[in-house]
Amino acid sequence: MKGISEYQKYGEGNRYVYIIGGEEFVSSFLLSYPDAVFVSIKVEDWNRYLSPYRAENPFRKGDYFSGEADTLLASICNELISLVEKDEEVKERYLVGYSMGGLFSLYASSISDILKGVGSVSGSLWYEKFDDYLSSHPLKIEKVYFSLGRKEKESRNKVLKTVEEKTKAIYETIVKEGIECSFSFQEGGHFQDEEKRIREAISYLLG
Repeated sequence: MKGISEYQKYGEGNRYVYIIGGEEFVSSFLLSYPDAVFVSIKVEDWNRYLSPYRAENPFRKGDYFSGEADTLLASICNELISLVEKDEEVKERYLVGYSMGGLFSLYASSISDILKGVGSVSGSLWYEKFDDYLSSHPLKIEKVYFSLGRKEKESRNKVLKTVEEKTKAIYETIVKEGIECSFSFQEGGHFQDEEKRIREAISYLLG
């Protein structure tokens, strides 16, 4: 499966939650939701397969995100889902992503209609023109969860500093589309309390 280096399935049930990021925590979510199935997706190259289109990389001057999210999405939709779900009757399907995974989860839901909801946890929504992209590409889902660390906007990087502003703009766009949304702030910066933040996204989506 192109773009996927490894995956793990935990649990049995008819509600599936696919998760990108925080792989080491995924099995623990079963304790709270024993009726759900959690699938951890390890992506080969985040800058390559989680980026929706080619854009400048603010971390390294002269470098670019290659924008191959469509390749990863095809692997998930056409191969991974069939492998893990087999012939089971799935009631609900969600995608939760951390950081670049949060960017990918929103992009995926603008392309595919196989998801009921997505979570963008500390999502990289500072991504060049992604707020503009979503303003003209409505999401094909029912629920969205956003969260950000309160200190994420304090980055010295002028692009990363826009994350809160752009996340709020995207949130407002999606609310206007009539989609159920939640936006939460967490204490700390970007890579902090990953397990807690992902767990809260799951809690909102599964209810």
